[in-house]
Amino acid sequence: MQLHAQCPVLTQSNNPRSSAEALLPESGLLTDDTYTNLYFGFSFHLPMSIHGHRLMLPLSSPGEHALLAMGFQDDRRYGTLEVTAGGNSAEYDQRITPDQAQQREDQIARSKPGARNRLDYAPAPLKVKRTDKHSGERRATQYLARIKDYDVRFTIQTNDKAFLDKARQGIEDVKIFCTDDTGRFFTPDGKPYIPHGVATSGPTIPTAIVDEAIGNHPAEQTIPPGRFADGKFRMPQSDFSYALPAGWVPDTRPPAPDDEGAGDTLAERLLDLWHSCARNVLDANPATNGAARLQLRVLDQACFGLPAPASITDSVGSESLGRYLQMLGRFGEITSNRLVEFGGRLFSVYEGTVPAPPPTSNLEQRDAEVIAITRYGKLLFAWCWTAPTMSELMQVPGAQVQFGSSPPITIGPAMLTWRTTSRP
Repeated sequence: MQLHAQCPVLTQSNNPRSSAEALLPESGLLTDDTYTNLYFGFSFHLPMSIHGHRLMLPLSSPGEHALLAMGFQDDRRYGTLEVTAGGNSAEYDQRITPDQAQQREDQIARSKPGARNRLDYAPAPLKVKRTDKHSGERRATQYLARIKDYDVRFTIQTNDKAFLDKARQGIEDVKIFCTDDTGRFFTPDGKPYIPHGVATSGPTIPTAIVDEAIGNHPAEQTIPPGRFADGKFRMPQSDFSYALPAGWVPDTRPPAPDDEGAGDTLAERLLDLWHSCARNVLDANPATNGAARLQLRVLDQACFGLPAPASITDSVGSESLGRYLQMLGRFGEITSNRLVEFGGRLFSVYEGTVPAPPPTSNLEQRDAEVIAITRYGKLLFAWCWTAPTMSELMQVPGAQVQFGSSPPITIGPAMLTWRTTSRP
């Protein structure tokens, strides 16, 4: 199929747009029932509401970009829709010029949380190739379009005919829009066009942000290691201190070798990203007769490009952060999340399970976990408490933490979970 749309060729402007105003391929907008990609310049209707149906994907390989992922599972019926882009040979061409390298760095910088961006000119026409496959009830359709020197792929997999028909129709009715070098939107026939929705950077961390983080290791500068003395863990450069729960001591044993995913390219990429953007700054456990554990982790939010809730009512931000935590592979399987204001600070609190330490039998054991995350400056501080059972976690004493000149507050699993009477 071919969409008969063509953005007009722009003449050279006396005020050409700065490369720093360009977006990344993952930059887009979501409404309840539409997805708009700002970089490639298209918008289409989704086969169902996006709420409750967003999927999280693993990190993309270098040169690949995940733009959208959604799906459902209802008894035996299922369906997924993924939009990805890749195949741009120049993206990782080793002969890239210094000017192109600077442009890429500018694009990355403008994609970070809080950055303000404008669109690049998105030329068309758009030719779309459709491929259908099926095996029994299972059906798959892929639409492939070449846009801005990328292969943009719309992939549907399902055994539900209604989902398949709606997804196909939405993609075949895709709308193309253009922009001029002042950032104004318009349709191919020159009429004004206003894209709507909430900003999204795709179903995983954008590829360019991952590449930059792995290349530069910003956590080495942004996250000081800290030290434990006189019963407190302190990070003087961040003006942060935390006193361990009563009867707890730091775990001074050397950490186990961190070789998860050795030989698996994407798993190694994820491990490199973690080392580049985060630190485990403190491990602790009860001094005697206790199986509970605590890890305090500090994450550079901008380095990861992580979402984070902005207010007590931002449940979508809290849920999104939880999905990203699971994707990073350093947190357990999250089963619930909530937002809590405690001691004047906003915490995202997650409950879930993690694999237990090596068991004495061949049966896999899973411990209960409570994660509490709060933002301080440009960093996310994450307390991860684990114990064999949730009831044991509720017995962990609270401990004082202080951020800058703010009054100390006392936090612990029992104070931050749904069992507390704190404001939900």
